[in-house]
Amino acid sequence: MKTVQTLIISLALLSLPLVTIAEEGVNPAIPLEEQTQRVLEKLSADDGAVKSQPEALNALVNEMVLPMIDFEAMSKLTLSKNWKKASKEKRAEFVDAYKGLLARTYTKSLTDFAGQKVVYYPERTKIDENYAKVYSEFVQGGGKPNHEVRYEMRLKDGDWLVYDVVIDGLSFIKNYRTSFSKEIKDTSLDALIARLRSDDAKAAGN
Repeated sequence: MKTVQTLIISLALLSLPLVTIAEEGVNPAIPLEEQTQRVLEKLSADDGAVKSQPEALNALVNEMVLPMIDFEAMSKLTLSKNWKKASKEKRAEFVDAYKGLLARTYTKSLTDFAGQKVVYYPERTKIDENYAKVYSEFVQGGGKPNHEVRYEMRLKDGDWLVYDVVIDGLSFIKNYRTSFSKEIKDTSLDALIARLRSDDAKAAGN
């Protein structure tokens, strides 16, 4: 995935608050926008000191990102037919490994977010029973083009959780589905899981 797309996805997911079904009538775009501002303020506080603190960045991801993602749905859609073939145990192993990959991606990207901006368009939000699409734009500034960001969310156990982010028409899920499908075909699901875990261990050791 291209660097700019990775950065946008990371900021997009960091923007997600936990929107509960109890907040009936609340447009999901509104709390998303409020949370985005809080995250950017944290990243910019004390002249961006948090950017040089790996433990603080990890804590930010664990606190504000991971609880907002439906990893099982994301994993199922990413693996597609390979999910259907996998045992319950292998599915759980993949979800855990995939979660590690996403956590690493977001943590690495956080240092580039201070000074960035995301603009939301609540009037474009589409809610269809238990599913929602929230539209926004990632503003790079400096004369660079804006990028459209669409959140794909669903209600699970009373909470709105994200299961995909689409940037300029490119789906996060479809991107990894293509690369993982090829890797599984060339090796195996076990090999993919092992590779993701190995990458995670290497990153933790750095």
